Amino acid sequence: CPEDTTVLRAAWHKRLNAPSSSAVGRLFDAAAALTGLNHRSSFEGQGPMLLEAACTQQTEALPLPLDRDAKGIWRSDWSPLLPHLLATTRPASERARIFHASLAQALADQAAKVRDHEGEFAIGLCGGVFQNAVLSAEAQARLSRMGFDIRLARSVPVNDAAISFGQIVEAGYAASRNR
Repeated sequence: CPEDTTVLRAAWHKRLNAPSSSAVGRLFDAAAALTGLNHRSSFEGQGPMLLEAACTQQTEALPLPLDRDAKGIWRSDWSPLLPHLLATTRPASERARIFHASLAQALADQAAKVRDHEGEFAIGLCGGVFQNAVLSAEAQARLSRMGFDIRLARSVPVNDAAISFGQIVEAGYAASRNR
């Protein structure tokens, strides 16, 4: 990064103006910055698009620790991936690919944990990150090998419109159960 990041690092360590986010899009933004592919975006999704475009080869996923938080949500620990994303001795294309593979594996691992605790279920892949062909193909392949019933958007766009649609369906289902 060409700018001095001392102030940003200090704010991050003190958690000043550094809210937590569970949005996978922000994870893509961070990975694009850490690999050096994008430090300043001109439009939404620019970093993730550059990260996807940089992927040129298959690679193994880095296993990421998975823990259940106080609310029962399975969360991946991304800290083991940071040295790999920052490793400037490796080409950005390789670092971009390990990010995609590790994200797809983390998704599959989380789905497996939920299935172990809740039983069989279908899994829908939606949200803007699944416009990313590399992630979508990796996630589908890994989930299929694990025997998941995968649902993909056909009539609704895979981006945030699908999330909104899903929220409406969930609200309708919840309302019908409360009658």
